[in-house]
Amino acid sequence: MAKLTFDGPEHVEPGLRIAGFLDAAGIPSGAPLLTNDRRWCLPVDGDWTLAVLHYVTGEPLDLRAADAPVIAGDLLGRVHRTLASPHAPKPAGSLLEYYASEAERLPGSPLGAALSVLFAAGPLREGTLYGDPAPEILIAPAADTAALIDWGTPSRGPLLFDVVTWHLFVTAGCAPETRDATDAAGDRFLAAYQRHIPLADTELAQWTPVSDLYAAIQATWRPTPPM
Repeated sequence: MAKLTFDGPEHVEPGLRIAGFLDAAGIPSGAPLLTNDRRWCLPVDGDWTLAVLHYVTGEPLDLRAADAPVIAGDLLGRVHRTLASPHAPKPAGSLLEYYASEAERLPGSPLGAALSVLFAAGPLREGTLYGDPAPEILIAPAADTAALIDWGTPSRGPLLFDVVTWHLFVTAGCAPETRDATDAAGDRFLAAYQRHIPLADTELAQWTPVSDLYAAIQATWRPTPPM
């Protein structure tokens, strides 16, 4: 599958390397095919970048299914744990640095206040983030594992940011009939994630500041985040 993007190779390649690393570790991710001269991608017409990816078959995860929160939590936990390896490729940019620069550029946005509260709450454990609150999770027929494709915008930042945004995605999409059902779906997601990456109480205590930052991001005109 060919992918053409307007970002330069220096921004595209880190995501391709991360996808390849995950795929080699057993998490299908649409890994790139290298060119004959071992390059990950190629510049096209000066303004575009072309990559060729393995096509991953499957259907999007049905968030209404009872096991969807567990599948999503398990997948995110395995991704974060795998990318914590010292041998894992690194993303090109920092999520918090990017939005701090956006807060300076857009002084009327709510980003500055949300970031100030988050920074005042204390440091959080960082790692490589998927970087999208609507993850491209695919379920292939008879597959032993879910796939996570489209690694176009990974960044470095608090792992809790991915946890919070995926939690919102899963609970919003499960369409439960009651608030209790929503809470149960969120609890199953979090329990599945923590089988791979346990979260300390001090980290969970910062759930609200991270949630508020995400809300501020959504309320602000949002260019493409860093890779």
